[in-house]
Amino acid sequence: MAHSKERYLFRKKLKELSEMKGQGTELISIYITPGYNVSEVTNKLREEAGQAMNIKSKQTRKNVSAAIERLLHALKNMKKPPENGLAIFSGNIDDKVELFSIEPPEPLNIQTYRCDSQFFLDPLWDMLEAKEAYGLIIVDRREATLALLKGKRIELIKSMGSQVPGKHRAGGQSSVRFERLIEIAAHEWFKKVGDLANKNFEPEEVKGVILGGPGPTKHGFLNADYLSNKTKKKIVATVDTSYTDEFGIRELMQKSGDVMHDLEIIKEKKLLEKFLSEAALGGLAAYGEKEVREALTMGKVDTLLLSEELMWKRVEFKCPQCGAIKEMTVKEHMPLVKCDKDHMNMAPHVEKDFVEELAELAEQMASKIEMISTDTPEGEQFKEGFGGIGALLRFK
Repeated sequence: MAHSKERYLFRKKLKELSEMKGQGTELISIYITPGYNVSEVTNKLREEAGQAMNIKSKQTRKNVSAAIERLLHALKNMKKPPENGLAIFSGNIDDKVELFSIEPPEPLNIQTYRCDSQFFLDPLWDMLEAKEAYGLIIVDRREATLALLKGKRIELIKSMGSQVPGKHRAGGQSSVRFERLIEIAAHEWFKKVGDLANKNFEPEEVKGVILGGPGPTKHGFLNADYLSNKTKKKIVATVDTSYTDEFGIRELMQKSGDVMHDLEIIKEKKLLEKFLSEAALGGLAAYGEKEVREALTMGKVDTLLLSEELMWKRVEFKCPQCGAIKEMTVKEHMPLVKCDKDHMNMAPHVEKDFVEELAELAEQMASKIEMISTDTPEGEQFKEGFGGIGALLRFK
């Protein structure tokens, strides 16, 4: 989907900006909220230009002043920011004053000017975080594990063991007394698990909770008063699991597909399972850049699968003598490319993001596009085993 591609490009831009560093506190970040008067921002920049004259370091003073000038020029003819606001950055990068701007995918709620040794990106990174979360609990008398599912990422809250004795009677104690001690210990244990679950799963952003564990213990835990009414109302399923540790959380996810079918992690898992199955049988699947690109141009691709970790470029090289063009994918360093006719060194002529270029080709052929994360084992396998490029086909 276009949304998936846009999210990838937004994430890629943030990653590039996060890797840029200044020599001192000379990288400027400006956030303009929707509807804000841009003239107020330019007035602020002029004030900062005056303050910059007091910077002791000659080089830093020069770089900050140049960055402010770039920003003032960029905002000169802007009367109001875009619909979701604007984040704009400027500073000296590798001895050149650069300017970058981002129209965020959702409205900015922060108005700020910041000068630092790196760009201020936290509000934009926050937009990539999944806004909804689901609680996961696995519990029995001996162990419990709690986690949060946010988008495609599982965040472990805590895995802990209990001190509840096994159901064997110690010598010298009456069975009734021993059973009572076990039940007291179990009660305290379940109360501890319930308190932790309530603390983490009551907040509004947690939209549902799945409870799992071996045997009937989980049902007793649910039916008692260990969970608050607010947490209980969020229980969407109870699932039998063989394990109660972190592996059990994965097991819980696998068995909850019908309940959480609309969640990204489940959708991605099913998509990759279908791709792996078709690829293994030599069916309606293609992988590798050459094969997928060929299938796209022939209109065979139903769904294009691309790893979010692909940071390659698609580059056109041009011969300075005959003007011939050669197009290729550059994965790391720019290669030395010679013209087949003149044997001259060809120069990079046009550069484009690899994923964006392939996604545009898919859109021309009415193919769906899915960006695959590496937050899951399946997504990591897709990246490592298939190069992060694959497709489900309409026909062979």
